[in-house]
Amino acid sequence: MRTDHLAGTSIPRFTYDTPWSPGNDFFDLCGGEKPLAMIFLPAFDHPITRAYLTRYLKSLSDLKGVRLACVVRSSPKSVAQDLEGRALPFTVICDQPGVLYNFLGVETAGLLNWSFEAQRIIRSAQAKGMRYDRKAPQLLPLTLVVGKEGAILFTHYGRNLTDMPGDCGAIYSLCDEVCEMTRRAQAQDDAPAQPQAKPGPHSDETLTLPDLAGDLSEEEDALSKLFD
Repeated sequence: MRTDHLAGTSIPRFTYDTPWSPGNDFFDLCGGEKPLAMIFLPAFDHPITRAYLTRYLKSLSDLKGVRLACVVRSSPKSVAQDLEGRALPFTVICDQPGVLYNFLGVETAGLLNWSFEAQRIIRSAQAKGMRYDRKAPQLLPLTLVVGKEGAILFTHYGRNLTDMPGDCGAIYSLCDEVCEMTRRAQAQDDAPAQPQAKPGPHSDETLTLPDLAGDLSEEEDALSKLFD
């Protein structure tokens, strides 16, 4: 299991929208006793997103109390329309402008990042006539394990389009391993397993996603063209 440079830092407090409610507090989401798993996916209507959300739904009982949030590059309105009033049993964070993606350094995939699994999912979706925005960039996944007050305990930047936990059993195992590493380090050193989480900008405030990004007016104009 590999941790990246974000481990030991923290995500600033911000508010986020879901398909069902606006202005939710991120620190409330990650404030439980068990860590929060965050999976960064493409747009909600992307075949890879749909495939993995389906897998998470089918294996939800394997989470065993671990909380899950899936982040998608879609607006709350479009996701709500796709769901047709149905609710999902885990959090869906809607970030159409990609503010969190940019803040955390999620990368765009190239030709070498197409796994056989990704190709299979896309071919299957095309055979079924599934519609999605082919002009949008193909995003590599990001997996985070987050503790209280946004402390990042573990990060994994996907090396290909499907390099992320395949089901809720894998998510639980990852979170359990991160917790065990923390417990072992505390027992050995009588100190926190990770460096003290470094506060992000304005960490004493609750930000909106645009605040978190700073001035992205020019970038948002460019990104908006991808969703026309």
